[in-house]
Amino acid sequence: LDFVDGFSGGGIFRDGSETISGTPLIMLEEAKDAAERLNKRRTKQLDFNCRFHFIDKEKAHTDCLKKVLRECGYNLGDGRIDIRTSTFEAEADSIIREIKNRQPRAGRAIFLLDQTGYSHVNLSAVRNILRQLPAVEIILTFAVDAMLNFLKENRPLINVYSALELSETKIQEIIEEKEKPNGKAIAQRTLGRHLMDKIQARFYTPFFIRPETSYRALWFIHLSKHPTARNVMVERHWKHQNRFEHYGHGDIGMMGFDAVSDAILKSKTLNLFNFAEYDKKILQEQLRESLAREFYSLASEEPITVDAMRHGLANETAARYSDMDEVVIQLRQENEIQILDSNGKPIRRRTRLLSTDRIALPDNLSLFQSGRNKRRS
Repeated sequence: LDFVDGFSGGGIFRDGSETISGTPLIMLEEAKDAAERLNKRRTKQLDFNCRFHFIDKEKAHTDCLKKVLRECGYNLGDGRIDIRTSTFEAEADSIIREIKNRQPRAGRAIFLLDQTGYSHVNLSAVRNILRQLPAVEIILTFAVDAMLNFLKENRPLINVYSALELSETKIQEIIEEKEKPNGKAIAQRTLGRHLMDKIQARFYTPFFIRPETSYRALWFIHLSKHPTARNVMVERHWKHQNRFEHYGHGDIGMMGFDAVSDAILKSKTLNLFNFAEYDKKILQEQLRESLAREFYSLASEEPITVDAMRHGLANETAARYSDMDEVVIQLRQENEIQILDSNGKPIRRRTRLLSTDRIALPDNLSLFQSGRNKRRS
């Protein structure tokens, strides 16, 4: 596994009078702790072949990082830790080649692009990473509040255009949306959808980090091509419940707006979704309604597998796969749907779903049910 930390200007640790990014130490310590946990009860120990790439354009930062890592006992001469004084864009292709040479088939890597603003990320570089490495995960921070304030001030946008691939039309659309009731949340979602469309990651989780000492939120975006990676990241949000949040509801349609939610926006203030126990209860209630509507569309012609349901709806909700499965079981108990095994035989008592199980509409579907559960346009 390769760990890559670019834009190392994020979280700051102090060492005497010097400052360095805390991200390299976090990566090294977490990898060490993970290896110890996985080997704790094993007679035959697993050998973890991890390599770390740390990039910062300031020589003072990389010199300080080397000094602190040596003081912490890390051997900088064993080939495991690669520290470069450069920009991420200048080093990305070289690092990708190294990862592919080390891992010709899997390309397992975690990239943390921890920029301090929003214009340092070149979306084409992010797309290239996802295209080149099959099992890569990318964590991208993005100063979305600062970005929207920048647009409000109507300054020259040449650098933002080139980095984020925003057209004049899209910029104007976002500016206009900000003037609506709860316009900030609407503009954020429009910008988020634009970024996801441009980056072309199959799975993503765009949630906010709310700093304790600032009112300006950062996006903490996790990107991957594998559904398991996405689900594990969402489980982390639910487990830690620290400074992560999301505007609005967490069920299907989390990333967008429809006629109903637009009406709510005009009359009420959007609540924050904080991954707390209270949010889980509300999420379950909302999922019962929205999943029922989805199934009357997705399974209208033929049953849909549990796997397809999870993957198809993953980017539209803050729910874990376990949350979706729990609601599917409830809907079966209420006769809203049927659950079939891989041979097409109805499952009536099993309370744990398999990925190959199929979700079907009930045989006795009434006209009233069909209209009530019709998917919203």
